[in-house]
Amino acid sequence: MRTICYIMVCCFCFSFHYQAKSKEMKPELNLSLLFYPSMSIKNIIYSIDIVSDSLIIKKNDSIKYRGKLTDKQYTEVKKMMPTLTQKYDRSKNLVLGGWGCTLKVKNQVYYEDNFFSFVPQPKEMGWQPPPEEIKLLIDYIVSLSPIPIKLYGFS
Repeated sequence: MRTICYIMVCCFCFSFHYQAKSKEMKPELNLSLLFYPSMSIKNIIYSIDIVSDSLIIKKNDSIKYRGKLTDKQYTEVKKMMPTLTQKYDRSKNLVLGGWGCTLKVKNQVYYEDNFFSFVPQPKEMGWQPPPEEIKLLIDYIVSLSPIPIKLYGFS
């Protein structure tokens, strides 16, 4: 009888521990933000990756920073994710000396632009601002970087 009680208590404790552990696990994030010279996506100058709660920043394929998101940062990024309902492809835009930007979520491209700038440019040149939900997410991800993202030229 004692053995049966002992087994039942062990099962109960194991079950409780498993449920508590699964509640504290966060849903996984998988984002990549890439900056590269216009029309040269193979020449990525800056990349910011968020995988689960890790933040990885590379410059010229060399890791410059690796850290963890705070709970507040993680929640903020997670809150912005549902706003991404449409994919934007502006990869046909070409400006010499310009910057390209690609935003991937779970390896799906949600935004790609070969004429990207943080600073508004003349519309006569063909520049279009990113859609508001994309702009907010890009700006927030860049703000998480302790490494300055410097897009030389007009950006």
